[in-house]
Amino acid sequence: MLKLAFSLLTTGCLILAAAPASIGIVKSTGQFRVNGSAIRGNGNLFEGDMVETGDARSVVHVGTTQFILLPESRAHIFRDRTVLEKGSGLLASAQSHAVEAASLRIAPASRNSVIQVEISASNCISVATRDGSAEVRNSSGVLVASLRSGVALTFEPQAADATGALKITGTLESHDGKFFLTDTTTNVRFELQGTDLAQYVGKQVEIIGSSIPGATAAGGASQVAQVITVKSAGRGAAGAAAGGGLSRGATAAIVGGVAVVGAAVGLAAAGTFSKAATLSNQ
Repeated sequence: MLKLAFSLLTTGCLILAAAPASIGIVKSTGQFRVNGSAIRGNGNLFEGDMVETGDARSVVHVGTTQFILLPESRAHIFRDRTVLEKGSGLLASAQSHAVEAASLRIAPASRNSVIQVEISASNCISVATRDGSAEVRNSSGVLVASLRSGVALTFEPQAADATGALKITGTLESHDGKFFLTDTTTNVRFELQGTDLAQYVGKQVEIIGSSIPGATAAGGASQVAQVITVKSAGRGAAGAAAGGGLSRGATAAIVGGVAVVGAAVGLAAAGTFSKAATLSNQ
């Protein structure tokens, strides 16, 4: 009998030890769902739990990270990231925590950044920095945009075979015999390779080209681009290398196979964020 009791006690301890630990809590003034189960008030969260909101927002706390999931939204919550599948949310993080939406990964680039991410009905991803700064990367880790405080951009991921495509605009610079351009929309800096670039130095140009995977960029650039065509204001496109270009759509920029289909300087101009609530501990 003593041996049986000891065996049951040991088994119970093993079961308790194997139980997963909570990674945080979720709370709301209304009803929400966790993994399909309706909850009102608050509840514990475990790695990968799915949270769905109804008419009220829910506030998720994971360590020092706070994520507000706005009404009619859905996300999977992990210790190091939130995977947004529907709707909109606001991230405030004092540590490394990212938001993934479609093929994009959005992460704070400064302490105490406040970032809003929204998935639209057309599957575009809108990102706004309410405070601090943020970086947006594609599924390959390529920097797509660097957002300063108070900037909003809308992204539309392209086909998988277009991950190296580039369409960027900015002032062409030259330093130490190399050429550089910082895109005016995405704030991403490129080192450019191609012919006949010197004649455009100091001018506002539009570049069509492709990124060079694995190339080490100089001059503070995040990536190296092979120029296919370059066009200066008021002039036609000039071939900078053999080959064709991209289709000339109305996008503001294409970086890493992601089209920037809208841009707004100042949150007041970003209509998709009009329903957002301010962060609070509720």
